[in-house]
Amino acid sequence: MPLAVYAASLEGAVSYWDTGESQVVPWIFGIAHPTGFPAFTLAAGIFAHLFPAGTPAWRIALFSAIAMSAVCWAIFASLRELKCDTWIALGASWVFAFGEIAWTRGTRAEVHALAAALAALTLYFCVRWYVRGEARAFVLGALCWGLALATHPVTVLLAPALLVALCARIRTLRLRTLAQALLLLACGIAVYAYLPVRSAMVTHARLDPTLALGEPPGNAFWDMNHPATWDGFRSFVSGSDYGAPQAFAAMLSAETYRTGALPFFLSLWNEFTAFGILLAVAGAVALARNRPWLAVALLLAAVCPAIFAFGYSVEADIARYYLIPFIVTAMFAGYGANAIARAMPELRVVSALVLPAIAVALLILNRSTFEQPKSTGAAGLIQTVQARTPDDAVLLAPWVDSPPLAYAAYVDRSLGNRIVDSAWLSDEAWRVPGWIRAGRHVYVVDRVFGEVPGYALIRIPGSPDLYRVEKQ
Repeated sequence: MPLAVYAASLEGAVSYWDTGESQVVPWIFGIAHPTGFPAFTLAAGIFAHLFPAGTPAWRIALFSAIAMSAVCWAIFASLRELKCDTWIALGASWVFAFGEIAWTRGTRAEVHALAAALAALTLYFCVRWYVRGEARAFVLGALCWGLALATHPVTVLLAPALLVALCARIRTLRLRTLAQALLLLACGIAVYAYLPVRSAMVTHARLDPTLALGEPPGNAFWDMNHPATWDGFRSFVSGSDYGAPQAFAAMLSAETYRTGALPFFLSLWNEFTAFGILLAVAGAVALARNRPWLAVALLLAAVCPAIFAFGYSVEADIARYYLIPFIVTAMFAGYGANAIARAMPELRVVSALVLPAIAVALLILNRSTFEQPKSTGAAGLIQTVQARTPDDAVLLAPWVDSPPLAYAAYVDRSLGNRIVDSAWLSDEAWRVPGWIRAGRHVYVVDRVFGEVPGYALIRIPGSPDLYRVEKQ
């Protein structure tokens, strides 16, 4: 059901910003912005090249839809492991699926969709192992977590939850099973080796067109930050340039909770409604009574990523970081509805239908998402650049605008010999005179930040405006 809804509402147009980057990098098997997200790049890229229909942008959106649908399956399967009624488990997964955040992030090219899927599968296998003591579940959970870490490091915040579950059942765990799990965990994390290897390949083969401009390795899309070097790889994976260490430190600050908690709880209210939140609270209490350590583990799986999101102020789309807490909330809501049905048999039918009813309400409330396939995305920007710049142009574009231009250059191959440089004019001002002397035409796309001494900017009106750099 979620996959059918997502497929009918895919945002498959060429996009701006991080979404546009996620449409480009997997197709060319490049390197995304820190922390690189190598598992997403490889999985989405392979899927996009093998799936036989649609544009690459649409295919990668479909990949994200499949990943977010896997989240819904994991919620359902976890609740079934906890002996919840089928309709209640389905309802809980649908409530998650049709909330605005999950629905929109699951219908576009989105790294967090795969990260959420692997996190949800990790929690499912954790629940299965906790309930059954099944060695295979423990090993598969370790593999999923390793791949989750290689997709997005926010999933490292599952560590406290997994540690609590492990300690609670450590006596039932064989040493051989633990060794196998550690090996598969390491194999999943080892996907990060893609970054330095691919970076070295791109540099050696000079696949990045900006190298022809005399720029050093490390530009966007093909070889972001050049992780082929140890220092580049270390700073790249740590996310130190993107405020991740500061966000971890902020988890200990009271100010973080004062400023970050309200947006999270407002989103939680919008995604689950008051009834869903009440059921989640009831479910947390009921699970704490029946399986206290599992309840603590799941609570930590929700709380730790949520608190990190509270303090991650540099993120432009912080709602993406709410997905893991929302996964756990859906699990608690399903368990709560099931606990009420068992405690009060006369309310069994009502309890079984309340979550599906909330899901239907959310489906209706967020129905505007079905308009996404009509979006033209960044088509206007690409057409403007094609029509108003010569074939040999160097295009200096800010991060918002450079991904769709990179898509046109490297995926569609519709920009000819134009070179896209994701930078402000001020970043490349000292190189611009050399480019012009070499016979290149230089254009600034959309927004001007900086100047080139001795050169003028000639405005070319359009949507957006372009600026031709000419010697005065």
